[in-house]
Amino acid sequence: MCPVESPPGVERPALAGLSRTAACRLIGVSPSALGRWERSVASGVSLPASLAFADLLALAVLRELTARLGAGADDFSAGVAQLFAVLAARADLERLDDYVALIGHDFARLAELRSDHVRCVGDDFIVVALHPILASFRDQVFA
Repeated sequence: MCPVESPPGVERPALAGLSRTAACRLIGVSPSALGRWERSVASGVSLPASLAFADLLALAVLRELTARLGAGADDFSAGVAQLFAVLAARADLERLDDYVALIGHDFARLAELRSDHVRCVGDDFIVVALHPILASFRDQVFA
């Protein structure tokens, strides 16, 4: 199977939650944009008041998705909901530099960044590299 399934991992330590305002600042969107996403493309996701790192990473991928597709991103809402679940289940979020998020209309997977991973997936999907997102987070947090 080409898309890598999230392996069962050790429970990661609880991270201090981020406020929505802090999350928006880190991913580079306005709080009003986050509100629009929650009413449209991310309508299948219940974001808590305090966001975990998995939520932050999923929102950054969502930012990329909406930047590429605009209003067409709404067609990927089921895939976006699965992306949040896939990332929440991972124990190694900070080590996903060599992975991409594959988001389709009704699926989301993480796959190792390889030259052949795209052949394993059907049409109508978006590939978002996680390395630039994680590097940006590191630059902002550890600067």
